[in-house]
Amino acid sequence: MKILSCIFLFAVLLSCQKKSEVSYSGERVTIEPTEARIVDVDILPWKVGMLRNILISRGVQVTFTFPQIEKKDLRYLVDKFGIDSWIVKVKRKGMMRNETIGYLYVPIILPGQKNAMRINQLKKGSFRILYSASSVSTRFSNLPCPAFKHDLLIEKTGLGNEKPFSSKLSVSPVEEERLLVRVEEFNYSNTSLNGGKDLRGDYYVEIGFYNTERKVKLSNFIELEGSAKVVRERSVPISGCENFKIPPRGEETGGMEEFKWNK
Repeated sequence: MKILSCIFLFAVLLSCQKKSEVSYSGERVTIEPTEARIVDVDILPWKVGMLRNILISRGVQVTFTFPQIEKKDLRYLVDKFGIDSWIVKVKRKGMMRNETIGYLYVPIILPGQKNAMRINQLKKGSFRILYSASSVSTRFSNLPCPAFKHDLLIEKTGLGNEKPFSSKLSVSPVEEERLLVRVEEFNYSNTSLNGGKDLRGDYYVEIGFYNTERKVKLSNFIELEGSAKVVRERSVPISGCENFKIPPRGEETGGMEEFKWNK
């Protein structure tokens, strides 16, 4: 009986989760999101070397929460403005740089479906920020000796508690803008972005509404609460890889035949 009571209470709490506040004014819809923030950052391990016994890092995985919207309001946004996805912008700030790492989208309407039953309002999303040696291609990520002399192990990560300056989404024809940037296709097994040769810095997430077919942003961007921090990396010697040369495409046949050595 106690177990059934706990399950019932949990279900009630989920159903009572506060939804975003939505207001309508002419051709504009304003949304004040609730509980949208970065919640986790995990280090992605990479075993390398001739015996795959040396630990370095591929990168990090960042998890965040989406604002939740009442179905009737979301239905209106879909029908009125053609919204079918969230557009996610990932930014990095550090002592020597302030840059956009990349963009990805997360569907709100499942591909090929536009009826009310197919609205896919995810509560969480995630993406990976990888070192170039692992991000450039699957072929590179499978090499026993990483490309670009990559040998970094992430030793410390953390979460920040930053509050955004503005937290209101505004949807209107005025906000419509075609994005002339590469937007990574959504992948449930984690979309990956190239973070470069080192990943130290503070990462921030911005979201907005998007139409994937037209490649158009349909709202302003708002920054989520918090940040994902890569605090410390260190170089790890990878013995046996000192003279490794990346084999030409198509010549990786497995085992020791993958190794091409400079003389």
